[in-house]
Amino acid sequence: MIISTIASHSSLQILLGAKNEGFQTRLYIKPRRKAFYSSIPLVDELVVTEDMARILNDDGIVIPHGSFVAYLGIDAIENSKAKFFGNKRFLKWETTFELQDRALEKAGIPSVEVVESEDVKPDELYFVRIEGPRGGSGHFMAYGRELEEKLEKISEPYRIERFISGAYIYVHFFYSPIMDRLELFGVDERLVIADANKRRPFKSLPYIIVGNKAVALRESLLPKLYDYGLAFVEAMKELERPGVIGPFALHFAYDGDFHCMGFASRIDGGSNASHWYSALYWGKSMFMGERIAREIRMAINEDRLEEVIT
Repeated sequence: MIISTIASHSSLQILLGAKNEGFQTRLYIKPRRKAFYSSIPLVDELVVTEDMARILNDDGIVIPHGSFVAYLGIDAIENSKAKFFGNKRFLKWETTFELQDRALEKAGIPSVEVVESEDVKPDELYFVRIEGPRGGSGHFMAYGRELEEKLEKISEPYRIERFISGAYIYVHFFYSPIMDRLELFGVDERLVIADANKRRPFKSLPYIIVGNKAVALRESLLPKLYDYGLAFVEAMKELERPGVIGPFALHFAYDGDFHCMGFASRIDGGSNASHWYSALYWGKSMFMGERIAREIRMAINEDRLEEVIT
């Protein structure tokens, strides 16, 4: 069995996990990235191409990540004949505000406050979020008096959120149909270019993500987050059958209460950091790429592969 993915986002841990579970690996890469990826012994087969859509005809098991929608588009993914790990129809739920709001409302997970333009106050601080998964690109923070001028330059769908002064955490889960179990896999925070504001007087800097670091939360917070994960899994069983299969992440601002900013409907880049909560389930730390491969291996061994692919 071959595990296939696109060279980007979380492909390195996907490849490493596949090899740890005894699978062959196939990686689709653009020519400009060949030198780095061809140096990695984890890759059994490199497909060097400018056309990432070739993976839609792959004969292995395709593992989607955050770059898939950008490269291929939702329609192409949903209509492809390739076998995708997870529910490929779930991928679209992170791409629009409407779908994200619908899922969070169904799950009863509290969200950040969205502010209409006419309700903006000049001296209050706001966060403008651009629609879709984009690694923070395009997002910005501004006072109300600055918004009108700044928003004139935005051509993509956006929304204005009341800025929350608190901690920003990204919580990683894995739902296993084979074990009928939700696992809280880890928590991270994002390193963004705008963090430079901690080291110099405030100026407008982009919120582009450049990395992730693991966070060990106060233990008293974990049961609430796990409850939110369970509620999300149950909601998606109704909204997009068969629901969640494998990894997803809920993104929160915390100021004494949790406010969900959105979610990732596939492996999240923050799982690339070194997390240890997986040891609570497996007796040793396991990274998300390895957990994906373990689920596929268990499904094959139990003749239940159709339960974890679409």
